[in-house]
Amino acid sequence: MGVNSNKIINYVNTLLNDATIPPEVPNELRDVEGIFEIDHTIRNLRQAIKLVGNGDLSEQLIGKGYLMGTVKSLQATLRNLIWQTKSISEGDFSHRVDFLGEFSDSFNSMARKLQQTISDLNDARALFELFFDTIPDATMIVSSKNLELFNCNQAFADMIGLSKNEILGCSLEKLRIFSDENQLKVFKRAISETDHVMNLSINLGSSEERTIYGLLSTAVIWINNEKYILSVIKNVTELKLLENKLRESEERHRLIADNASDVIWTMDLNGRFTYLSPSVEKFRGYTVEEVMKQSKEELLCPDSLALMEKGLEDAIYYVQNNLPIKVFRGDMEQPCKDGSTVWTDLTVSGIYDKEGQFLGMLGVSRNITDRKKMEEEITRLTEVDRLTGLYNRYKLDAVLKSEIERSRRSDSVFSIILLDIDDFKKVNDGHGHIIGDSVLKEFSEIIKSSIRKNDTAGRWGGEEFMIILPDSDCDGGMVLAEKLRAKINEHKFDAVTHMSASFGVASFEKEISGIELVARADNAMYRAKRTGKNKVCR
Repeated sequence: MGVNSNKIINYVNTLLNDATIPPEVPNELRDVEGIFEIDHTIRNLRQAIKLVGNGDLSEQLIGKGYLMGTVKSLQATLRNLIWQTKSISEGDFSHRVDFLGEFSDSFNSMARKLQQTISDLNDARALFELFFDTIPDATMIVSSKNLELFNCNQAFADMIGLSKNEILGCSLEKLRIFSDENQLKVFKRAISETDHVMNLSINLGSSEERTIYGLLSTAVIWINNEKYILSVIKNVTELKLLENKLRESEERHRLIADNASDVIWTMDLNGRFTYLSPSVEKFRGYTVEEVMKQSKEELLCPDSLALMEKGLEDAIYYVQNNLPIKVFRGDMEQPCKDGSTVWTDLTVSGIYDKEGQFLGMLGVSRNITDRKKMEEEITRLTEVDRLTGLYNRYKLDAVLKSEIERSRRSDSVFSIILLDIDDFKKVNDGHGHIIGDSVLKEFSEIIKSSIRKNDTAGRWGGEEFMIILPDSDCDGGMVLAEKLRAKINEHKFDAVTHMSASFGVASFEKEISGIELVARADNAMYRAKRTGKNKVCR
C-alpha cells in the first residue's frame, strides 16, 4: 500500500507541476478509488488556466469545484474589463471599474486622464486650424464622398490662381485643378485604394494655363464622423523642368554610348552595373540583360577578378575618406559565351556631381585581343628557343631569379638539373647539322613529356639543357634525372639510333647565389662526364 501511495502522490504531482502529462491514468493506478475524478479535475483546471493565461476568454470552461469556480470568476472579470475598455476606446467615459480592488483605482485614474487628454486634443484642434493656413505647401481637405473642397490654405489658392472664396465648397471636377481628366482619375484611384498616399506624382492646371508638377501626399481624417481626405501638394515644377533637361542630356549621351564600338558602363561600389552599352554583345556574345545578371566571377577570368576586387576595395576607401578615385588603367580578360576569352583595355574613373558628391564609377572597355595575341607572340619569340620549342637562356635566367626570391621569402626549396648530350659533336661531324638539330628536337620532346606542369625546362646553350624544379629538393631532382637518363638511353633516335646524356643535380640553399647554384650543377654534370658519361651526379 505504501508503494501505491507514493505512486499516487507522484502521479498527482506530475499532473500539477509538469509541463507535459501522461495521456491517461496509468494502468497500475486505475483501481485506486477517486483517481479518475482527481485526474479529470486537474486536467480541466490546467486547460482552463492555460486558456485564461493566453488571453482566450471566449472558451466555455468545463469543470466544477472551488478552484474551477475561481478560474471562471477570473475569466468573467477579465471579460468585464475588456467590455469597459472597449467603451472607453469608443469615447464613452461614463463607466467605472469597482470590482478589481486596487486595480480599479488605477484603471479609473487612467480613464480620467484619457478623458482629459481628449479634451486637450479638442482644444488643440482649434489651434491646428489656426496654423493650417500657414503651411508652406499647398494643402486641401476634400470630402471623400463627393470631392467637394471643405478647406484649403492660402498656398493652395495661390498655386491654382483663385481666391479661397471662389473654390471652397466646389468639387474638384468643377474646379478643374488637374491638368486633364486622366490626372483626376489618378487622384481618385489613389485615394480609393488606400488611406495613405506618399509622394504621388500629379500634374495640376492653373488659371494661367500652365502645368504645375506636384508630389501629392494624402491621409484620411474624420470631421464630425465624416471621412475627408487631407492632401498636401509639394510644388516641384522647377525641379521637374530641370529633370527633363537632364533627361534630354542623358539621352543624348546614352545614344552616343549605345552606338560606340567600345563598351561603356557605369557601376556602383558593390560591383553592380547601373548601365551597360549594347556593344558588350559584340565583345562577349552575351546580351546586356545577361551580363547585368552575371556575378563578378562570371564577368572576369580569375586573375582579372583579383584586380577588380582590389580596385573596388580602393574605390570604397577613397569614397569613404572623401578622396577622389584614382583613374585605373589595366588589361582584363573576360570569358565569352562561346567558351573563348576576350582581352580588354579597361579605364575606370569616378563620376561626381557639381558639389563633388560621388555618384558612381565610369568604365570604358576596348577590345585588345589582337594586340594581346601579338604581345604573346612577341613574348614567345623572345623567350622560346626556335629550334627545340623549349624556353631559351633568357627565360631560364628569369625563372631562376624568381625561384631564388620565392625560396628566400617563403623558406621553400627548389633544385635544378643540368644535362649535356654525350658525344654530340660526333653526331654533327658524322651526320651533319640537320641530323644534329633533329637529335636536339627529340631530346626536347623527351624532356617535355617527363616534367611536371610547374617545372620549367629550357635550352641552356648548344646541347645543354636546364630543368628548374620548384618545391623539389636534391633527392627529388636525382629521381627525375635518373628517369630522364633511362628514357634517353632506351630511346631509338631516328638517325643515330642510340644517344645518352650526363646529368648534374643541385638544390638551392639560402647562403648561395644563382651563379653558385648553376656552378654546382655544372660541376656535378662534368663529374658524370669524367666518370664514364650516361650518369647522374650531385
